[in-house]
Amino acid sequence: MPTRRTALAGLLAAAAPSLSTPLLAPPARAQEAVAPHRIPTELAEHARTRPALVPVGDVGGDVVFVEFFDYNCPWCRASADHLDALAAMAGVGVLLASYPILSDASREAAAIALGVLAHAGPEVYRGFHASLFSARGLKDGTRALAVAEEAGLDVDAVGRAAALPGIAPALEDMIGVGRRLGFDATPATLVGPWAWEGYIDLATKRRIIADLRA
Repeated sequence: MPTRRTALAGLLAAAAPSLSTPLLAPPARAQEAVAPHRIPTELAEHARTRPALVPVGDVGGDVVFVEFFDYNCPWCRASADHLDALAAMAGVGVLLASYPILSDASREAAAIALGVLAHAGPEVYRGFHASLFSARGLKDGTRALAVAEEAGLDVDAVGRAAALPGIAPALEDMIGVGRRLGFDATPATLVGPWAWEGYIDLATKRRIIADLRA
């Protein structure tokens, strides 16, 4: 017999955006970031103003990372562990960009995550974001709803929020932005006019901050 979470996740699976490009397999090991490429100013500014972005830290500061992630990407989870350290730096912020390009399950999880954001706001979302990354196994709509319930959230309200008409277009918009930035894998990062594809460790992020401020 289907459960409430399964039924909600099924609705979200039908509403999740479809991709015109092939899905990507999760990397077996850390993908180190390749050399950055410069992004036109207009495209970089467009990427930093999308409605699905979630702010962490001082996003009005002089250095703002836009971190593109997929909940089923293990190296996105490693990158998410840097959030507290980056947010603690003066003038540094992070904009979290859900970029569910690895599987249909990823798109379901992303829709639930945006439902948490719409229902409970960015502070609650941040805790959910960390918990979903820490959860074992495939992250799909059902797993994401279970994590929301474990966090004490009303899963019916989260499911309704995730099914709102603006959620799927917001995810499609973010996917389109990532493609225009040239991101074919996760994690990927935009900071200033520069875009990196692949995992960037915290020490390298600190060097990027120093270089941009030099």
